[in-house]
Amino acid sequence: MLRNPATGDFVRYRGKQGLFALRAAIVTADTTTLDPEGVKIGAVPALDDASHVHLWVFTPGQLGGFHEYNVAPGTEPGTWHWPVTAG
Repeated sequence: MLRNPATGDFVRYRGKQGLFALRAAIVTADTTTLDPEGVKIGAVPALDDASHVHLWVFTPGQLGGFHEYNVAPGTEPGTWHWPVTAG
């Protein structure tokens, strides 16, 4: 069984629009680092379970990236997965 991602981990994110491009992303919050007060006041979205994360998705464009919230693991558009390692 794979471990759940933690804040600071790099993952891959498959986009939800256009070509569904794969992008590098970093986990900005997981269930152990999510601020419950921020969720309570509506400043931060909640996470559905321990496998869901908030991400900063890197892009090659001028803006440099964007946030995605409550992202589930998977291979379909709008999900994260671990990078494949050679070996």
